[in-house]
Amino acid sequence: MSPERPPDAPDSRVTVCLSFDFDAISIWTGPRGSRSPNLTARGEFSTIGAHRLLDLLDERSLPSTWFIPGHTIDTFGDVCARVVSDGHEVGYHGYCHEAPSSKRDEADERAILTRSMDCLERLSGSTPVGHRVPGGNCGDRWIGLLIEHGFSYDSSMARNDYAPTWCRLGDVPTTDGPHQFGGEVDLVQLPFDWILDDWPYFSYDGPTVQGLRTPDHVYDVWSAEFDYLCDRVGSGVFVLTMHPQCIGRGSRMLMLERLIDHMASQPSVTFATMAAVADEFRAAAKPGDQANRRL
Repeated sequence: MSPERPPDAPDSRVTVCLSFDFDAISIWTGPRGSRSPNLTARGEFSTIGAHRLLDLLDERSLPSTWFIPGHTIDTFGDVCARVVSDGHEVGYHGYCHEAPSSKRDEADERAILTRSMDCLERLSGSTPVGHRVPGGNCGDRWIGLLIEHGFSYDSSMARNDYAPTWCRLGDVPTTDGPHQFGGEVDLVQLPFDWILDDWPYFSYDGPTVQGLRTPDHVYDVWSAEFDYLCDRVGSGVFVLTMHPQCIGRGSRMLMLERLIDHMASQPSVTFATMAAVADEFRAAAKPGDQANRRL
């Protein structure tokens, strides 16, 4: 018996969150500043991948969460509208994939945030509650803006690989003493890590980034992470991050189908939107509540 799972632990209860970063062209024209037709075409393929993913989710009757930049909404509105009409959650991912840390001051960051939120509200008819930073880092100022604008959760980092936690404000990094931790705030942190993201495995960004792994390689990693959660930890949330322009290729779609079927076959496994997981965590705990912290 693993020390992570005591003998008297309750029955396993694992929630799978399938999440998709629908960056499309924005990731190439935004942070990379490219005007290459070749890279534009790679981003445009996202629409093919998105429809394939939506077909798969519909066939399996599975919920999911899509983080969509405003640029994608303005460029490929029909595909984004299908995401909403099919019943999936949509969350924040910048306007043109801007990282908060790339902005000069708070006014710039606030302008990007509100513009992107306006696009999402126009798309879905409601204010987004979920956030995934499109690169860069979530400093105190950005976390504060998310709280100010009523976000329920962020999925950009992870203090725990399988459990929701609370975000913090006020950490002070030091080199001549222990790290100074800030206080927990009312913004749920849902785990994100590159090991469960398809981009490092499947993207080719030139000679410096060559992540063309086989689908079987990725299946082995992702299924092992999932099995460890089920067998050794027992309960938690399993967050997969995928990009339509990466996962949408045929061989990778077949791998994803196989992985979904494997996860669905395990007892006490459910699929949910990330907003639903955050709501459940918030209902059971509050920031600073040591008795309910799942660390």
